[in-house]
Amino acid sequence: MEAPATSTTQSDLNSSIHAPTNITVDQAMSTPPSPSTTHTKTVEEEAILAHLALVEANRSILSQNGINHRTILPQFTPTPTGGFPKVHMAHSTQIFDHLDNKVLLAWFQVEHPKFMVRVFDHYSRDIVEKTAIIAECLHTSISIIVDYIHQEVPPVCVSPLQPQGGRGSKDFPIRFLVHKVPEETRNLIVSQCIWSTMDITFEVLPFNCTHPPELLFCLSGFTTSDVEIVRKAVADVWLLDENRHHIDNTFSMCGFQDDELVYKATWDLIKSIHIKILDFKITGGLSVPRFNIFTTSPTNDLKTWTDLQGFLHLLEYLTGLDSCRIAVVLYPCQICHSLAHPCGLCPFPNIPQWNGPKLNNRTSANTSCQMGRSRGRAG
Repeated sequence: MEAPATSTTQSDLNSSIHAPTNITVDQAMSTPPSPSTTHTKTVEEEAILAHLALVEANRSILSQNGINHRTILPQFTPTPTGGFPKVHMAHSTQIFDHLDNKVLLAWFQVEHPKFMVRVFDHYSRDIVEKTAIIAECLHTSISIIVDYIHQEVPPVCVSPLQPQGGRGSKDFPIRFLVHKVPEETRNLIVSQCIWSTMDITFEVLPFNCTHPPELLFCLSGFTTSDVEIVRKAVADVWLLDENRHHIDNTFSMCGFQDDELVYKATWDLIKSIHIKILDFKITGGLSVPRFNIFTTSPTNDLKTWTDLQGFLHLLEYLTGLDSCRIAVVLYPCQICHSLAHPCGLCPFPNIPQWNGPKLNNRTSANTSCQMGRSRGRAG
């Protein structure tokens, strides 16, 4: 028997113009409607879900069920807004410089997860005399991090180094290998990069060849302090036909498939130029600004980048009204070992709540010596 014509279904009531306009809101306050199983997610929705998955993955690393899951690590300087300053190295494999080949081969054979650490504010002499002490300080600090994450301390290993030429070597590495750590711990430690306590401060580096360094060289002698004038001067010199052709030829040797890709690599290099000024001062407080020249390499080929850096380093850079200068020698900071500044201009001691090494008599003496040599070479 058919239903009377006057009967009304629930769906008809919901769609009626007399239905409350807030019915959807009322549903949301109680039981939310089930999502359609046939819904096709948009790109934006996919991005949101991917981001939430990443956040959850990170939360699983840092959040535990035990007593330590809300603990802050007061031993370490907290990461500042924007992250720690970058430590600039001379080349992409500098973390393996001056290591004895047998030791390096042994380190290659150590299974992952593993990473390298470079100790702040120590020189070759310190490493020779205090290898065991430094290794134990590193072990203690890394074990604190591991215990914070896992509420237990796996058998973390810190391997000391052996330089080429033995303990009497002039170039003694200041790096250690850390291994036998859980992978998630390795990822967390490497991602923060800088770990600083009252006892020891160290930079963490992945056990691989990094991307070519961004720091190319430093220019000194300009009478201007305008970084845009210097940036334009550098770009104009690289764009000179002879120099640009040399850059093109260098990139053409490293695997770019055709002239268009070579052309793009050259222009990407030039467009990536950025400048940072160093406020050098001489006796009497007179400012003698220096300019660090940074770029982003379009290739990871070590030989190509080494050849290109050597060529660009030797060019003369003319501004027209502000003198003509060439690159000066870079010396590592005695605090963080970065080539981007002397220790008197090291940014790390200015970080809020920094508990690592600061400028002291030992480092200031070395800085004065370095700056004196730099001025002499800059001529």
